[in-house]
Amino acid sequence: MREFSYEDIEAATKSFAPEQLIGKGSHGTVYRGRLTDGRNVAVKKPSRVVNDDKLSNEVGMLASVRNSGVVDLVGVSRGPTGGPLLVMEFMHRGSLHDLLHSSSNPPAWPRRFAIALQLARAVLSLHEAAPAIIHRDIKSANVLLDGRWNAKLADFSIAVRRDDHMQPLDSPIPAGTIGYLDPCYDESGELGPRNDVFSFGVVLLELASCRKAMDMERDPSSIVAWALPMLRANRLAEVCDGRVASPGRMKRPIRRMLSIAEKCVSEKVEGRPLMGEVVRELQGVVEDVMPWPILRSVRSKVYEGVHKSVRTWRRWVEKRVNTGKSVVRKDYLLDDGGTDEMRMVNAN
Repeated sequence: MREFSYEDIEAATKSFAPEQLIGKGSHGTVYRGRLTDGRNVAVKKPSRVVNDDKLSNEVGMLASVRNSGVVDLVGVSRGPTGGPLLVMEFMHRGSLHDLLHSSSNPPAWPRRFAIALQLARAVLSLHEAAPAIIHRDIKSANVLLDGRWNAKLADFSIAVRRDDHMQPLDSPIPAGTIGYLDPCYDESGELGPRNDVFSFGVVLLELASCRKAMDMERDPSSIVAWALPMLRANRLAEVCDGRVASPGRMKRPIRRMLSIAEKCVSEKVEGRPLMGEVVRELQGVVEDVMPWPILRSVRSKVYEGVHKSVRTWRRWVEKRVNTGKSVVRKDYLLDDGGTDEMRMVNAN
């Protein structure tokens, strides 16, 4: 992890110019920057001095978590007051929230399934860390997409660690974002992996419906309160994003993803799956969608290789025939019916 001077960060962000602003939240403001080596980065600084602790916590979390499902921490810096500034990898396609709610080109179902699986794996990696990490603020705005549409989890400012017995190393007061925050955690203050599972389930509902987690202009305002009655009544089509076609082969994976979401947002904590089970289920969802394109690609490459070998063999035989040498050739060719044809060729 590299330590940057404040002058380097000022130059990279054009002195935190307004046009470089790419995000703003309760814990920090994010600016786009360009380092001297040409690399694009995102620079996060606290919105207020009191948020220094939040960013310091995020530095510690990101420095200890290194996997492909979490936004990479490039380095840190210190502001004029000594507060931390985070320098992170720049995610070219922005947030999942903007993709779902601001883009005129909503993602197709296979991409939604892939994003769900990538996010689930990221959360699982946190829960399986030693000590385990509870993110506490899983939401679509904290899921960022890189240039290849890979989803990564960001914003660890209120994340906390747990010991081997899943007891909190500290006793934080309930925190999170309304709409994603687990009501059981908010009421009892008891924190565990299944609190993250609830928030993840809300994101799944958001992925499927493109409805905001909390929309005060609708009744009910909560996506969970809106979706659960329809899911229980098997009215799945009413939950799905109507802007995207749902061909027949998508019915089963959509049903499976919504079933997972329903379990994740269960009112009873003990009724929710752990993230390991969620990952396994979502892998099945992706496999429902992905096999045929993959198989077609593999089959095409195999046929291409066979035909290339046949063409090479023919050229070799023709060359031998033209030089007047005797050749016995056993040529195996695949015809349209899939049968083998053997021919013996004699040349004087």
